[in-house]
Amino acid sequence: MASTLGRRSAASTEPPGERLLVAAEHLFGERSYRRTSVADICAAAGIATGSFYAHFASKAEIFTAVIRRVNADLRAAMAAALQTAAGNQRARERAAFRAYFDLMSQRPWIFRILREAEFLAPSEFRGYYERLVRGYARGVRVAQLAGEVDPKYDPEVIAYIYTGLGHFVGMRWTEWTEGGRVPDDVFEDLLDVLARGLPPVSRAGRDDSADTVGSAGADGAVEAASSPREPAVSRDGQEGQPAATRSAAARPRSQP
Repeated sequence: MASTLGRRSAASTEPPGERLLVAAEHLFGERSYRRTSVADICAAAGIATGSFYAHFASKAEIFTAVIRRVNADLRAAMAAALQTAAGNQRARERAAFRAYFDLMSQRPWIFRILREAEFLAPSEFRGYYERLVRGYARGVRVAQLAGEVDPKYDPEVIAYIYTGLGHFVGMRWTEWTEGGRVPDDVFEDLLDVLARGLPPVSRAGRDDSADTVGSAGADGAVEAASSPREPAVSRDGQEGQPAATRSAAARPRSQP
């Protein structure tokens, strides 16, 4: 897969430290940490090996910097998407999740870097997810105070649900399919699950069925929920399967 990251060459006009980070991320993701040397990183960045140590003390230090950079890029991408989203909660939810998946489609090796980080840099691995979750949880709390998400739920629990959905859906359809984009039908299913699973507080005398709810933290985190839809009776007499679920099940599923 050709990507913006992969196309950056030794002739890049970016500062040396930036070029080293770009090269390191790509090589760690494609080859693994252990199979990548400082000399490999410098060669890919077009920088003399001795100059590496003017920017990073070791391969371990640049690995840590890569993890933090990836995290910052994800949060920035979601924040930028939210700036241009329509002024309703569901639109913000949609924009932020799509931004997350699109970045992962461009850089699918991120998932491999994170898996290695769990063992090579466990504190950074944990910090990567905690930074995402803090933003998610702040947004959930704001939505709860506005009556958009039921306050009985712990915001941190909801935040980890969002994190898990984004991570594993992204991994399945971006890394496992060689950088493929998360298909629209899969994306819609994810949003529908969130809408049904995290309804807003019921309000007497009001039809909440049209409401859609989500919220985003200040650093670009996405939080999502909307009101439930009533189960419907299918034409064959089976109860309890919502109409939207039946239509989703009926359409062809995206395959890798």
